[in-house]
Amino acid sequence: MARLPYPDPASLAETDRALLESLPPLNIFRMLAGAGPIFQPFMNLLNAYLNEGLLEPELRELVILRIGHKCGSAYEVHQHERVSRLLGMSAERIAAANASLPAPLFSEAENAALALADELTERPKASAETFAATRQHLGDAATQELVLVAGIYLLVCRYLETLEIDLEEEEIPVSGLEEIRTGVSALRK
Repeated sequence: MARLPYPDPASLAETDRALLESLPPLNIFRMLAGAGPIFQPFMNLLNAYLNEGLLEPELRELVILRIGHKCGSAYEVHQHERVSRLLGMSAERIAAANASLPAPLFSEAENAALALADELTERPKASAETFAATRQHLGDAATQELVLVAGIYLLVCRYLETLEIDLEEEEIPVSGLEEIRTGVSALRK
């Protein structure tokens, strides 16, 4: 059971309630909706890299899964395994997100990015060698995005674990990516 009550949607500001209603029924979104003025900007940030980002979707999901495993966040791993499956990622690649590196199922670029995620999970600054390898494969802008995504998921895992967000009782049949895009776009109008 979550450490804080999920907010009553009727108690939310109209724009927060509308955004929450547009999103898939994930408990993390239910809880975030009660976080006050941070909810909408946070959803904008999620949308920026989930739907408009530079990282290939499979690479992004592998990094998110890797961080979820490293942080021991069952909720994060469950949800992003689901998203990965819906994106068409194989069960073997999804499972390998928790394997030793370098993993043979991953490209050199993926192994480099996952090594960077590992180092950022363990300490605030990645080694020069790991950073250079990632940059060589991804380029400057995508490397920056990767560092930001890693930092965001370290935050998300800590949020999920500290608040003890409950796993949903029913499986969510959609990835949620399009729903996030649509909900955030409606805010901009």
